[in-house]
Amino acid sequence: MRRHRLLLPVLTAVALLTLAACDLFHRQTEGEKLWRARCADCHGLDGSGNVPQYMGNYKADLTDDTWEHGADPGDWAAVIRDGLLADMPANADLTSQQVDALVHYMRVLRHEEQTKSGS
Repeated sequence: MRRHRLLLPVLTAVALLTLAACDLFHRQTEGEKLWRARCADCHGLDGSGNVPQYMGNYKADLTDDTWEHGADPGDWAAVIRDGLLADMPANADLTSQQVDALVHYMRVLRHEEQTKSGS
């Protein structure tokens, strides 16, 4: 009986240590952190837009070459900052460095650039 009372705290500790170890081994760049916090709900973790809310909406897929609002990173930065009426919220509170980090991470998701180490 006593073993059963110890099982839940031990399993909880193991789970927490595992999550902490994942963060140590997979260092997220600033762009990835921002992506996960601000973009992944609509565009998906991988940028494909394959999320329940936007599945089938070609505009949510940022990994293809179908872009209505400009296909170069300068246009992407403007869309990130200013948003798109009824399609995407603005992110006017982001610094230019944060916008650049997001643009870089989008290029990583599109396999156009490598992840920057240490950023």
